[in-house]
Amino acid sequence: MRLKNAVVLVTGASSGIGEASALAFARSGARLALCARRLERVQAVARHCRELGSPKVTSKRVDISKSAEARGFVAGALRDFEGVDVLVNNAGAGWSGHLKDMPEDTIRQLVDTNLLGVIWTTQAALPAMIAAHRGVIINVASVAGYRPTPYSAVYGATKHALVGLSHALRGELSGTGVKVSVVYPYITRTEMVGQAAGPVYSAEWVARLIVRTARLPRRDAIVFPLRVAHLLEPVFGGLLDHAIGEVRRQGEPDLKG
Repeated sequence: MRLKNAVVLVTGASSGIGEASALAFARSGARLALCARRLERVQAVARHCRELGSPKVTSKRVDISKSAEARGFVAGALRDFEGVDVLVNNAGAGWSGHLKDMPEDTIRQLVDTNLLGVIWTTQAALPAMIAAHRGVIINVASVAGYRPTPYSAVYGATKHALVGLSHALRGELSGTGVKVSVVYPYITRTEMVGQAAGPVYSAEWVARLIVRTARLPRRDAIVFPLRVAHLLEPVFGGLLDHAIGEVRRQGEPDLKG
């Protein structure tokens, strides 16, 4: 896909991977519709995108866990741009601790944001994509979608569900021209991640992979440090050949724990 003047929707664009992705798409000349819960932050990102060369950027305060807001964001983008080429479902929530101590409202927030929010935006965008016989849906999951870790049980469960949703949807859309890809970031330096033991990737590095995936949609894209590749082999199997190649093409960043 040529990204110059393509219409790209990014959720959770006020910080982290979402912000970095918006800026990376702006450098490619894409037109952007951005949303996040923090209006002033996403408006600042939109201004930066215009400075980087995006010909048109809209921004909106949206909580994608709420169906009406999520669908309204996509509907507004379709009115503003008369189409959508790429949907980056990036917005997410996290929590760490013992499941027995997790508040019910926090559980609902994770499920509603990490899974239902993706369903709402995807449902809203699909009719236009299918009618145009083109489009790319990129769902930002996590390595936890394949290899969950203790103290992140609900987060891992939502990412597992997102992976299952994506793979099933890919089959449903076969022959329509609409592609579905999943990006599995390793630990990434964002506001949601505190102190992390081991290697940590930058949001900018992950964003470059997301942009590359939009240009050349593929089944899955994995971000992980080469030094831990052998630990993931039983889980990802043959996908590691592509993932290792991706790391080598982009150059593994300076990882700091």
